[in-house]
Formats: sequence, structure tokens, C-alpha cells
Amino acid sequence: MTYLITDPFGIGEQLILRLNEQGESVFTIYPTPKEVPMSFLGKINLKYGFFKFEQEGDLSRVLPRRVKYVIHLYDIYHGPFTTMFKANPCATLSLLDWARKMPVEKFIYLSSGEVYGQGQGVDENGHFNPINFYATTKFETEYLFRYFQKTFPITTLRVFFPFGKKVKTGLIRDLVDAIDKGKPFETNYGTISPTFANDAVDPLLQSLVRKESTVYNMCGSSIDLLALAEKIGRIINKPLKGIKTGKTVLTGSNARVVQDLAFKETPLDEALHSTFGAA
Repeated sequence: MTYLITDPFGIGEQLILRLNEQGESVFTIYPTPKEVPMSFLGKINLKYGFFKFEQEGDLSRVLPRRVKYVIHLYDIYHGPFTTMFKANPCATLSLLDWARKMPVEKFIYLSSGEVYGQGQGVDENGHFNPINFYATTKFETEYLFRYFQKTFPITTLRVFFPFGKKVKTGLIRDLVDAIDKGKPFETNYGTISPTFANDAVDPLLQSLVRKESTVYNMCGSSIDLLALAEKIGRIINKPLKGIKTGKTVLTGSNARVVQDLAFKETPLDEALHSTFGAA
């Protein structure tokens, strides 16, 4: 196989479809067989295994015998701390060790802008200061890379608050679900720079050709989180009830990813309507 993509949902699904259209062979991982979409069945260049990263088990038994590129997208955003720890740093460590033994030519990891904790226009040299357990697990995962970068280059893309039609988890997904169901929502964040998942596909593919280990921030323009909630409420035609935002500012600088990987930002209103508007 040429590509291993560890999450077939959201950004992962778009990557799989793009690579499959180009005739590339892809292996991906589903939690259970029932989650494989009908549209993926019978595709000659697409194979898949079944594994739950948050559970104990030998990941190597699921993976193909040889892979050229690993694109590691899978993580768990919230849940019991032990579950998140197993799914994020522990599973990634197993995957890194497997990749070292292959060896693979390139390892790409989708991290989070939340590793910075707070800051306005933070660039890739910003200090780590995670303020929640999810962000801490992403920081811990990145720390592991120093032990593997001598074997293969690792590109880390720190995505700030991703959202998209098939992105199932994250701060914005939680916000939308709360607005849709009329449930309370509370966060420390007050201003963020959300990232449309569709905009991440091309930079991820572009990063494959870079030979060195590099870190990139990937984010859209900054917006007040309450203003974002109001936009979403208007699109899905639901009033805001019990939405409480904080004062923490976490926005990123995307200058490096724009320059090196041709990142292009879809206008926010267009991206929101594409994601949450009527089909």
C-alpha cells in the first residue's frame, strides 16, 4: 500500500477520495465494519482494517505489511481521561514504532492549535500551554516525535478548531450540537480562529513532498466565539440558549502554511453555509 490514513471520517474521507481518484492505493481504519460507507465498498485501491485506538490491542496486526506514507488524523476530543490518553499519545506511539520498523518515507500528524493554550496570532514558535486534557494529550504526542525524526521526517500540522460537514468532534461540533438541541454550552474560549476542514486537504497532500520535519499552524481568520455561535444559529434557524463563552483568546498565524503548502482559506460565511446549511 502507498498511504495509511488512520481516520476515514471528515478530513480523512476527503483525502481518501482524492487519492483514490488519482489511482493511489490507500489503507484506512474503521472502528467497526458497520461504519464503512456503501460508497467505499468494492473500490480496488482502497483497503481497510478494524481497530479501536482507545482500546488495548496489537495495532500492528491490523496494519498492512508495507506503507510509504502515514497520515495520522485520528484522535479523541473528549471523554474519560484514560480513554483519551490511550487513543492519542499511546496509540500514536504504537503507530510510530510500527512506522519505524517498516520504515515509512514520511509521517504526517494532525495536531491541534490548542497546544498553545492562549495567544493572539500565535506562530509555530509559540510556547506550549495546554489548558485542557485534550490539548495536553496532543502536546504529549508531539513530544514523542523527537525520538523518531531521525528515522523518517515528520510533518506536524496544528489545526485550530476544525469544522466541516463530516467532522464529528471538536469545539465547534459541540457548539453546534448544543445550539441545535437547545442545551447549555460553556467554554473558556472567547476568540478563536476556526479552520474549514476542506481547506486542509490540499496542504496535507502538499506536505508529502517535503523532505524535512516541519511544523505548521493551519487556521482561518479570527472571530469572537459568540458571534460565530450567532452565525450558526441563523443558519440552522435555532435560537441561542445558555451559550457562555470566556475571555481566552486563541488565534493562530497561518503565514508559514500559506507560503509553503499553498493553504487557501474559504470565507467563513461560505464555509459555515456549506457545512451547516440545508442540503
